[in-house]
Parts: sequence; structure tokens; C-alpha cells
Amino acid sequence: MYRYDLHIHTSECDKYAWVGGAEIVRRYKAAGYDGLVITDHYESKIFDWFKNEIGTNNKENVIKRYLRGYYSARNEAEKIGFTVLCGAEVRFDNSINDYLVYGLEEQDFYQLPLLNKLQNIEELSTLLPKNALIVQAHPFRNNMTVCSPNNLFGIEGYNGCTEKIRNEMAKMFANHYNKAITSGSDFHEISKLAKGGIITNEKINSQIDLVNVLKSGDYKIIENY
Repeated sequence: MYRYDLHIHTSECDKYAWVGGAEIVRRYKAAGYDGLVITDHYESKIFDWFKNEIGTNNKENVIKRYLRGYYSARNEAEKIGFTVLCGAEVRFDNSINDYLVYGLEEQDFYQLPLLNKLQNIEELSTLLPKNALIVQAHPFRNNMTVCSPNNLFGIEGYNGCTEKIRNEMAKMFANHYNKAITSGSDFHEISKLAKGGIITNEKINSQIDLVNVLKSGDYKIIENY
């Protein structure tokens, strides 16, 4: 059995996160996990925070800065035999909804337009590579809007930073529309370590492996309240 956390934030890319990518990897390895997906916030706020480092609004500079937490985690993972994949938690400039995107390779981030500048999930779904998956994160938080399920692969039915009743509502919504249910710790600090993720019989070494496991539905979600 293998454990993977699907919702992780690093201090390299988030001023509300307190642990760097390398330390996150070491701590998750010690906690019995086999891998994780770095899903740092992909939104204008993050780019505003680091605008002095990014310099001009050059897309390559933006993405290189955005992936810094992933690079830190991946480099440590390679040393200790752990899987780290890059993902994103996308928020459009005109919305406060958050969407977890899985299945993107590193080069995809450089080739795609800046995702926060898109207008809606419909536009996002048409631009992403065909194997990429979109999961709405914690959809029942205050002021967020449950969007049409048509362009969603799934719903984050357990989020380690969201109260149980709202997670249960998310699972009910997903079940009603026959959507996949995922789980993630939404890690920002040590207290959220290993709160969520999935357990699977299949070892995940790549984005293709992750997408195949999620599409198969052959996994159990971790719920650690």
C-alpha cells in the first residue's frame, strides 16, 4: 500500500506556508508517505508577493519563481527515494474559487499561458493537455461557489484545513454528480502534516501514474480529523 498527499504548499512560494519543500519531503517520508504533489497557489497574489524577484512580467520568470518550492522538494526527494510531482492550485483573477490541477509536466507550465489570467474553468479545461485533471478544492468554504461539474474531473471531498461538515457536503456533491473524490492535507504548517491524501496499491512515479490511479478510482482517501 502506498500513500500520497495531493495538496501541499511550500514556504518558497506561499507567505502563509511555514515549511520549505525539502523539509516537507523529509517529514512526509518519516510519516510513512511515499510521495506528494506540490500544489502551490497559482494566483496573482503570489506573483505580487515576489514581483521584486520576478522583475518584468516575463512568463518564464514567473513560472521559474512559481516552481521554486517544487524544485526544492523534488531535489530532496531524489536523494531519499521519494516521489514528488508538480501540480497547481489555480485561482482566476476574477474569482476566489480554487482548482487543483494534476497531470501537468514541468514544461507544460512554461508552454501554457498564465493560468490565473484565464476567465473561467471552461477556458482552463480547453487549454490543458488532454491527460490533465481538474479538481475543485474545498468548494464549500465561505464565499466560494460550487461550479458546474461539467468541466471537473472531481471534487476535493476531504481537505485537511476544512471542517468536517463542509467536507461531507463536498463528498455529497461529488457523489450526486458521479465525480471522483480526492483528499489532501492542504499542508501549510506542521500541524497539517499527513492529514490527507490517498492510499493505493499502485506505486506512483510519474504524472501518468497519478492520472491513471485517479481515473481508475482504485484508491482510498485519507481522512485524518
